[in-house]
Amino acid sequence: MHRRERGRGRHPVPGAEGTWRVTVVAHPQPGTIVRVDLSEGFRPPEMGKRRPAVILSPPIRGRSFMCTVVPLSTSEPRKMLAHHMEITLDPPLPAPYDTPTMWLKGDIVLTVAFHRLRLLFDRWDGGQRVYDVRVLDAVTFERVKECVRVGLGLT
Repeated sequence: MHRRERGRGRHPVPGAEGTWRVTVVAHPQPGTIVRVDLSEGFRPPEMGKRRPAVILSPPIRGRSFMCTVVPLSTSEPRKMLAHHMEITLDPPLPAPYDTPTMWLKGDIVLTVAFHRLRLLFDRWDGGQRVYDVRVLDAVTFERVKECVRVGLGLT
């Protein structure tokens, strides 16, 4: 499922140098592709940059403002393993993630706070961003969950 919508219902949080960043305030639907910011608080060999990710978890009671994600990469794995999965997106995500093919990293599962999440947007419409709200279809999302189970040694 793919839809574009004007952004409303986002929560501003303080950013660098007096700027404001817009973040997610409601738990996205499982299977939604968002951008996760891993540029702070991680060290090599952990991931440490902004990248697209798939929302894995549903809302969990007692865990407000957090969700579990599995990252996507625009680069093909050096060695394709059972916990990797090629995903073709038509149309591609907005720049800078606008390659039609992405790879799921099923062995890297992260629980992150909403302040690390952003909705993807692709262009301005009359001065407003147009958000690209992309939800994987049920068959693809089941394959994502299977890759995660394999990546975590749960199969």
